[in-house]
Amino acid sequence: MQKEEKIVVVLLIMAVLSLIIGYFGFSSQTPAYSSNSKIGERVYVEGTILSIEKTGKGDHLKLTLSNLNVNVFVPKNNGAKEVYNSIKKDDRVRIRGKVQEYKNEREIVVESAKDIVSL
Repeated sequence: MQKEEKIVVVLLIMAVLSLIIGYFGFSSQTPAYSSNSKIGERVYVEGTILSIEKTGKGDHLKLTLSNLNVNVFVPKNNGAKEVYNSIKKDDRVRIRGKVQEYKNEREIVVESAKDIVSL
């Protein structure tokens, strides 16, 4: 390689590394849920499961956590069955989801069973 080609390669490597550092260093983190969380915002919550309820048709799940004044909803198509089989009352969990509103009540809607992690 010629001297100029080596310089170009080094500059390209530096540019790629800068982009990688920028992406991982400055990407936004998922905030904790609060009463100030906006509808549609992706948030996380942590707590102990107080109750696990199947909805009327039994296809969806509704979770109640300690220290949380909002329900967690797991739709059938987002892994409700898998979640039901993997967690139980009194488990400590971390849950990610989107803030939604249902019948004028806020809830956190889980998008995947992988968004619920036992602690």
